Amino acid sequence: METLFNALIVSPVHPVDMPNHVKKAQADKDNGLDNSTTVFGALLESDLPHPEKALQRMTEEGFSLFAAGTETVSWALTVITYHLLTRPALNSKLAAEVRQAINDEDDIAETGRIPSWATLEKRPYLRAVLHEGLRLSYGLASRTSRIATGEDLLYRGEWTPKGSTVSKKVEHVIPKGYAVGMSSVITHHDESVFPDSHAFVPERWLDENGQHRKQLDRALLAFSKGSRSCVGIK
Repeated sequence: METLFNALIVSPVHPVDMPNHVKKAQADKDNGLDNSTTVFGALLESDLPHPEKALQRMTEEGFSLFAAGTETVSWALTVITYHLLTRPALNSKLAAEVRQAINDEDDIAETGRIPSWATLEKRPYLRAVLHEGLRLSYGLASRTSRIATGEDLLYRGEWTPKGSTVSKKVEHVIPKGYAVGMSSVITHHDESVFPDSHAFVPERWLDENGQHRKQLDRALLAFSKGSRSCVGIK
């Protein structure tokens, strides 16, 4: 059956021919040219069931990795760039911190080379800008579903009816086997966690000492959470 993935991948206007990448990986494996150092090579050498290594399945997996590693990153950088260019004060503050990182390292200042990420990631304002950009670019904006297979779920919370200012306590039992889901958009615009949530405010990620507020990390779902979180966070 033709899938949306294949329709996009083999389209004459699409630059990526993922099925041929899979076929090449299979040929390299058969000829002993791939020692599992590539994604496709590792999957083909694994003990996955044969259907999981079929051309269509591998094509879909490849496209998922391709899209996750390009579109999400480019959109996050676009959001950050837009806000920095429209807020000169923030841009200047960030540039000053990066210049300081260069000046603090003698070998960097002398050679003019770009500081390593190990150096840059310690800069609190740069980290705050990146976190705020991730928050407003969402990562995957669609709902991510989970299913409790072994037990019922008990949900307790508060709900404010439309047109009312009084919240009500609610309690629901979700039977096991039913899918539940939420999106990063909902969480990232929770005003109780991120006041004025639609505004680009890197300072919200900094405490009174100008250091990273780690307690906010639990509400950042750009990479999802738990065992199914995106490996791109590394």
